[in-house]
Amino acid sequence: MRILAVIAALFFVGVSVIAQQAPAEKKHSMVTATFTVYGNCNKCKKNIERPFKEMSGVKQATWNKKTKQFTITYDPSVLTERRIKDIIAEQGYDTDDVKASDEAYGKLPKCCRYRDGNPHDGH
Repeated sequence: MRILAVIAALFFVGVSVIAQQAPAEKKHSMVTATFTVYGNCNKCKKNIERPFKEMSGVKQATWNKKTKQFTITYDPSVLTERRIKDIIAEQGYDTDDVKASDEAYGKLPKCCRYRDGNPHDGH
């Protein structure tokens, strides 16, 4: 009987230690980055924000079409600012320091094109 009590006590101590450690292991501090992303319209907004909507490690991502500012709150252990900018460039949009490929840009709808003389030129 005494052995069962000792085993039970050790079990509860072990569970308690694990429960106390678990939140610390999962806790990552989120960071917020804001930078320029060129685009024109609400369709641009949807295209720029879409890859981040359900992405693990992203709390929120929004693009302001008037100011051209993209703000994202994310876990830096999951994602880097450079990777975020690369993802945006893959959608066809230039950021302040990562340019979309001509191929990706060429796939944008005409209303979203902001380079070279477009009346909605984002630059």
